[in-house]
Amino acid sequence: MNYIKGAFAVLLFWYLTAWMIASPIIPFPHLVIKYLIDNFLTGSLHLHVLFSLYRIVTGIAIALFLAIPTGMFTGRIRALDQVISPVLYLLYPLPKIAFLPVFMVLFGIGDISKIILIALIIYFPAAVHIRDGVKSIPLQYFELGLACRLSPKNIVKDIMWPAMLPQLFSSLRITLGISLSVLFVSENYAATYGMGYHIMNNWVMANYIGMYGGIVLLSCTGLGLYILIDTIEHVAIPYKNTARRKTLSI
Repeated sequence: MNYIKGAFAVLLFWYLTAWMIASPIIPFPHLVIKYLIDNFLTGSLHLHVLFSLYRIVTGIAIALFLAIPTGMFTGRIRALDQVISPVLYLLYPLPKIAFLPVFMVLFGIGDISKIILIALIIYFPAAVHIRDGVKSIPLQYFELGLACRLSPKNIVKDIMWPAMLPQLFSSLRITLGISLSVLFVSENYAATYGMGYHIMNNWVMANYIGMYGGIVLLSCTGLGLYILIDTIEHVAIPYKNTARRKTLSI
């Protein structure tokens, strides 16, 4: 219901803006929606969405594959933290989009350079958040685990994993919007499919309805990914939902 209210507010603002400006540059929403329906069923719009999803989901998977062990080990091993954390802090603030030309030279102008760029954007905040989640665990929990003769696998599964999951999902929410923005920029180079390519190609051809259609699709893709992340979080952290309901009821 909240998403419907939000969509209604955006459509109302869009209609008012299109009516006041009265220019082809800002078409009415119903024209864009008609374009999306017609071209999604018979055109290549679905391919643009699929290619963009492939790039961003693959980038997220690679980033988490590297960030989870990095964050867990640096959060648990102090000597490793003193070596890796300064590197993370040094590279974290850099605008990763600046590395796109470097990646295109090193890995080619295809999907690999775009995926690596997205993976980098997600990796650094995820690694830092996961490390902070592990470092926030009281030392007594590990001592209790050792006293109960828990195996290293069980310590990770029962103590470290629950502590880092909320931080992991928080970092994904923060970086997802940035990743979509960078994806849009990267798909303007050496790409024939992708929502970034579709938006800019229609802009060059002054097809403003198609351009806005791509913007709407990019927004809907981001919304879908946010909903997916929330759904996975509700399944993976059921105790967080219980605590939230108790807080709301007080």
